[in-house]
Amino acid sequence: GRLQADPKRFPSGIRKLADYVHSKGLKLGIYSDVGNKTCAGFPGSYNHYDLDAQTFASWGVDLLKFDGCNSGTLELLAEGYRRMSLALNKTGRSIVYSCEWPFYLRPVQQPNYTEIKQYCNHWRNFFDVYDSWSSIKSILDWTALHQDSIVKIAGPGGWNDPDMLVIGNFGLSWDQAVTQMAMWAIMAAPLFMSNDLRHISPEAKWLLQNKEVIAINQDPLGKQGYQITKDKNFELWERPLSGRAYAVAVLNQQEIGGPQNFTFSFTFLGNGLACNPACSVRQVLPASRDWGVYSWVSSLSVEVNPTGTVLLKL
Repeated sequence: GRLQADPKRFPSGIRKLADYVHSKGLKLGIYSDVGNKTCAGFPGSYNHYDLDAQTFASWGVDLLKFDGCNSGTLELLAEGYRRMSLALNKTGRSIVYSCEWPFYLRPVQQPNYTEIKQYCNHWRNFFDVYDSWSSIKSILDWTALHQDSIVKIAGPGGWNDPDMLVIGNFGLSWDQAVTQMAMWAIMAAPLFMSNDLRHISPEAKWLLQNKEVIAINQDPLGKQGYQITKDKNFELWERPLSGRAYAVAVLNQQEIGGPQNFTFSFTFLGNGLACNPACSVRQVLPASRDWGVYSWVSSLSVEVNPTGTVLLKL
């Protein structure tokens, strides 16, 4: 049968909800599952991929988040993700396809990211994010550990998805919120907020709407950033940008004590080419500041709070 909206939660139906959301200049996403049931026990899309895709399109849905619970074998999992991708394309409506495919493969086998990118617009690799620093840290640690296999496949049309932004809730300090926003920009991550906009602070709103950070995140070159060195508590990440520019993040994983200084040479960046022969340096986070012009052989020292990040653009 055809999926139906819950009459108590959506008394006017999903199409009316989509029309309302679109009238506000926003997009509507919906959730389903490759298996016969979702992770929460609601009906999944197994063997109803074409029908469900047509239903979502008729409702005016703009994004499908497709989970991988209750899918049976890995072969059925892969088949389901492929079939839903083809079904969405057949509807003629532009629907972003958000997959969990590699996350469900990794405990057993290495994902084929070339195939996954062929079918999905972005994909989750790791556990769900929670409103806590330990969750953000675990995502960053996993990404750095696996960057050799995941960074090279990311680009326009297909992105690694480290999950949603939890900025504006209650579990992160200000420095930790800055870290999530800065690092999600470095990782070229899809930016989805998971918060209650009725109760968001002005500071969180400023961070989430920061145009310089968003410009780094959505840079048209479309290359994902990566960790280039780690020194005790400090990590140095870079992301190539269009126009021969670079974004650089200095992350302090220290959780106790006060701010610490980290000094790096510009010869570390871009295989020695990011600042050759010279470059202007602008700090984007935690507050905007112009550092001036530096030569290729010079160094920069930045002060970073515990669990904080300084985001620079060269």
